[in-house]
Amino acid sequence: MSSYPKPIQHLIELFSKFPGIGPKQAARFAFHILNEDETKLDEIARAIKGIKTEVGFCGLCYRSIEMKHKKNEVPLCEYCSSKSRDPKIVMIVEKEADLANIERTHAFNGLYHILGGTISPLDSSGPTKLHIKELFHRIQKLKMEDGSPEVILATNPTTEGDMTALYIERVLKPLEAQISRLGRGLGTGAELEYADEVTIANALTNRK
Repeated sequence: MSSYPKPIQHLIELFSKFPGIGPKQAARFAFHILNEDETKLDEIARAIKGIKTEVGFCGLCYRSIEMKHKKNEVPLCEYCSSKSRDPKIVMIVEKEADLANIERTHAFNGLYHILGGTISPLDSSGPTKLHIKELFHRIQKLKMEDGSPEVILATNPTTEGDMTALYIERVLKPLEAQISRLGRGLGTGAELEYADEVTIANALTNRK
């Protein structure tokens, strides 16, 4: 039985549902909020409430963007709308944090496609929850327009990441696109989100 008052315990339980947050860290968050003044709490509450209405997703790569586009206009992020990037090279990543880490290397000048997760061996409906169908149509369109798009599979070298990469390879096989995977530099079980810039740059340079 918890010794904390119910409102604090409830907040701890909510924070514990965040990725990578354990009960002890969740408790520190809860007590930090308890000691904040009303003005700061109102600011936090507004930011949380507004994130669903003020933030959307790029209509091409699914990166989060601030909603400023006009009605009936497909919103594009700064990368997808850039004229200096190569639209024929598409790197597939699991989550937005992976994209951000790759960008810090300054070694990639193509575009991205964020899956929104990975396929789990225990979840047969996994593929339907990811942006794989959209990826197929995107590469299909590039194939028709250019004829030689390159797809770089940058899923993490984990069981789920490897399974996801193999699934995508099978899905894209009919399109006969050039497909490569990040090469040496990333050890088994490593995650792009936590890898340093040099490691990612080496993996990108040695993709195969």
